[in-house]
Amino acid sequence: MFSAAVVFFGCKKDVGTTVSLTSSDMATINGELKGLWLFPTDNQQIQDTTGKTLADNGYIAAPAMQFDGGSGVTLYTNLQTQQKGTYQLSTKNGFIYLDVTYPDSTGVTYQVLVLTSQTLKLISTEPYVYYSGATPIPAKSVSNVALQKENSADVTGKLVKVFIASGTTYSVNVYVTHTLKADTPVLVETKQNIKGTFSFAFPATSGDQLNVDVLGDPGQISFYGYYNGLPMSGDFSYGAQEFKTTKGWMVP
Repeated sequence: MFSAAVVFFGCKKDVGTTVSLTSSDMATINGELKGLWLFPTDNQQIQDTTGKTLADNGYIAAPAMQFDGGSGVTLYTNLQTQQKGTYQLSTKNGFIYLDVTYPDSTGVTYQVLVLTSQTLKLISTEPYVYYSGATPIPAKSVSNVALQKENSADVTGKLVKVFIASGTTYSVNVYVTHTLKADTPVLVETKQNIKGTFSFAFPATSGDQLNVDVLGDPGQISFYGYYNGLPMSGDFSYGAQEFKTTKGWMVP
């Protein structure tokens, strides 16, 4: 496992000293990075210059990423949208950095926190202006991104997965509508008055639509839908204490 806070290359190195990563080390890291990374999440906070949290934006959209082991990366925003970009690994004071450049030449620099055969965790920071009333406060947005390496089940499973996170109590009903056969949603999972994270997966076929109904404060609840590990996309409808998936959320 490679960790930017504590780097492992067979044994633990002293984090109190500057760690030197050789070109061979970086090649090994690049080899570990190569492949398709799925089920992306991005837990974002707004922090002041001292690191104090000013706002918690919760989980926001993030792309799946496929690294070719050279310098090319494909970013899967959702099942219908992908972009070809480039990436470069670098190191400074023993920390590993991943620079991803999009086709429009914009980019983001991540610090690699964890890289194993199964898990990739990244963190990035961007300048941000936070307003307390009408007063602007210098701040930064901090994104904690997590992905999972593709495995054989992701290739053959044809699974739809729902992931929900909330610090408040909520209830969730998960349905599937077999649009090619009928138009009546079928309940496949339900949980009542839960807190924290909820994860559920079920097999699906082409034309199936994911329908999710969540009872709780929409401003405190984050939702992801995936098919074969890639982000799904669609619309929502919102009420005072409820939100639902509506158009979209289809299995291709």
